[in-house]
Amino acid sequence: MSSNNNTSITSAILQLQSAFRYPSLILGFILLIGGVLGNILNIIVFIKVGNYKKNACSLYMFIHTFLDLNVLLAGLTTRILSAGFQIDFTLMNRIWCQTRLRFIDINSESTFTLICLQAIDAFICSSPSVVVRQKSNIRIARYLIVSTLCFWSIHEIPYFIFQDLVIVGGTPMCITTNAIYAQYRSYFAALCIITIIPIIVISIFGFLTVRHMKAIGVTRLLSSLTRQTVSMALFQILAVLMFNGPYSAWQIYSVITANVVKDNYRRAVEQLINSFAATYDYGPFASSFYCYCLSKRFRNQLIVSLKEVVGCIHTNQVFPNP
Repeated sequence: MSSNNNTSITSAILQLQSAFRYPSLILGFILLIGGVLGNILNIIVFIKVGNYKKNACSLYMFIHTFLDLNVLLAGLTTRILSAGFQIDFTLMNRIWCQTRLRFIDINSESTFTLICLQAIDAFICSSPSVVVRQKSNIRIARYLIVSTLCFWSIHEIPYFIFQDLVIVGGTPMCITTNAIYAQYRSYFAALCIITIIPIIVISIFGFLTVRHMKAIGVTRLLSSLTRQTVSMALFQILAVLMFNGPYSAWQIYSVITANVVKDNYRRAVEQLINSFAATYDYGPFASSFYCYCLSKRFRNQLIVSLKEVVGCIHTNQVFPNP
């Protein structure tokens, strides 16, 4: 009887794995292709229009577009190969094991920090007070961006030391060898730095920005560029909440039930959900372009920028002599 139960559980687990594999792969490819294309288009628009040179919020958007692209190429690509095709380079190369997640975390932590700064700057820019609006400064934004990148790069140094490729029971595993640091990564870095804290910050300042924009006469006082960047920042806040909210809930559940005794079926289900959630969590890095496209002015800038790029390509074409 026990043998029959084990067989049925194993069969159910295999069916679940098959059912989860393809949706996760499809989602991964959609986010990867759409995200890489969108971020490239973002870069083209920001460079052609040049708003990032004179507007702090635009500069935050411009810089984290490059960071988003890094996360998608280094993180999501290898995740698709690992989860969908069982090709895991972290189990084949020690240097890649030690650097992959560190590189991804530096970029993702910097991205969420810049999104928080972007939300704060949108709040400042939309203030009814002229004095407060003057606090939005491109020079300060540059310093904050450099400080953010330096801080998170230093923060990730221990990971390079404690992460290693080891053989456990004859199986290669890329794991954190220090138990205390592993707990810090699980309970604070993963749960707070890139999930709960950004959600709290952008939710608060997003709400306050909306209140400012609803105030009578405030919108009329703002320049068209400021109105554009504020609306783009608000759309991106919604995207981060949409993608990070479910993942944060799953992370909290995982931490709460970490010491709960679970049977094989429950562990298998949770592992599959975690795999899908980890892919879904790449959404904020792939969605910024589509959030910005909700702004009519950005769409017009995109069309003009693409026409300029295409026109430049045609102008610079060299034809061979007959």
